[in-house]
Amino acid sequence: MITFNNITKFYKTGDQEVKALDGINLHIEKGEIYGVIGFSGAGKSSLIRCTNLLERPTSGELTVNDQDLLGLSPKELREAKRNIGMIFQHFNLLNSKTVYTNVAMPLLLTNTPKEQVKKRVHDLLEFVGLEDKADNYPDQLSGGQKQRVGIARALATKPSILLCDEATSALDPQTTSSILKLLKKINQEYNITILIITHEMGVIREICDKVAVLDRGKVIESGSVFDVFSHPKTEIAHNFVSTVMQDQIPDSVYKLIHTQVEKNRIYRIVFVGESTGAPLLSQIAKRFEVEVNVLFGSITELQGTPFGNLVVQFNGDLKEIDRVVMHIHQQNVTVREVLEDVS
Repeated sequence: MITFNNITKFYKTGDQEVKALDGINLHIEKGEIYGVIGFSGAGKSSLIRCTNLLERPTSGELTVNDQDLLGLSPKELREAKRNIGMIFQHFNLLNSKTVYTNVAMPLLLTNTPKEQVKKRVHDLLEFVGLEDKADNYPDQLSGGQKQRVGIARALATKPSILLCDEATSALDPQTTSSILKLLKKINQEYNITILIITHEMGVIREICDKVAVLDRGKVIESGSVFDVFSHPKTEIAHNFVSTVMQDQIPDSVYKLIHTQVEKNRIYRIVFVGESTGAPLLSQIAKRFEVEVNVLFGSITELQGTPFGNLVVQFNGDLKEIDRVVMHIHQQNVTVREVLEDVS
């Protein structure tokens, strides 16, 4: 559906040349919601603006809907862009125009017959829950309502791809949740492929199927949301995951780890799927000559799969603790010593 093949993007600022994208390789399947996350300056905006050639890549190949966008004529490119909708962080609405006209604008620019425009705009405003706001102006709307207008406008030409440029970062948490639900609905009911860039890992967890982590113009990690959240491979990815997964050990526990290391062993245990419901710690306490003390724990859900994280203290003979660790491994549950984890 969308393929970035060694995409680079350079910007010239005076005598200097800044590399915003440095050999991006990504493939987004039809019907996916694909998230790209990174800190400011990572290259997210450049990437999404290159996708519909608002910014032209310096080099590489960009294929969208089986078309090489960089090889199209101006006329062919205009047609291709009609199949790519885009919504923006700050809405980009025309304040002097009504909601109806804002949504209709992409159709009016292509001389779509008036009756077709009327029906399409009515259907879209009903879909996004703003059928009673057609005659209002943007200044009369809340932030969430403005973004719904922006979404309706992006859908006007019946695109197969929707690009979301920090679509929720200007919204409060409750409104963000409602917009994400709307995007999910669009994906499911219209089978529209969505590429969303964000700096909020909560957005990725909420609706994305896959995620790529960007840093200094490079993809440093990518995969399914479940894989990246449950086993982040890079420090940056782990830092993002920690903002929503609550897997950071509290300072008080760190102090306990360092003061009591001679008396016991402390481990991080990660449960996935069915293992989250297994009475593992109860079984250990009954079967082995060790005392079990839970120091910290959390459980969440990733793409419908439970994911748990526990920090536990085992008191007892070290050989017996080793037997416990071996038993945990045999249950296909991840376990690692916390001192190794944080040193």
